[in-house]
Amino acid sequence: MNTRAVKVLLVGDGIRNALILQNHLQRQGCEIFFATSYGEATEMLKERQFDLVLSEFMLSDGTAYQLASALRGTRTTMFFSNAVEDDCWWMTAVFKGQDRSGEPGMRPREFRIRLDEVLYDTLFRSHVSASGSSRISSGNIHAEL
Repeated sequence: MNTRAVKVLLVGDGIRNALILQNHLQRQGCEIFFATSYGEATEMLKERQFDLVLSEFMLSDGTAYQLASALRGTRTTMFFSNAVEDDCWWMTAVFKGQDRSGEPGMRPREFRIRLDEVLYDTLFRSHVSASGSSRISSGNIHAEL
């Protein structure tokens, strides 16, 4: 089977320490790129197309919300996490290029389900466009994000 990897940009100072998230993305066959700041992410977004952007909300030189404008009108989906007490909420900023900033936040468990749906959809879309076939399997998530 000739499928292309889902290209994921992880943005934020602490994102390299999100090993559970990285491991899950790698198990799903994603190609992962890193940016530590808004400026670095903006430059990477100019250089290549990403299927998915996952970001911390507060960045050293701006906010994840500022990245959303560069993704509108593309096929990219973007979520950002916002720390709340001992946990976080995940927010949808852009879904397949459409502004979704008004959608309610998700707890980590809800986000895991949504993330897997997005990954499956992206893999399915790339598989169908590469081979004309519509058969692909979806893995289950076994790790906490």
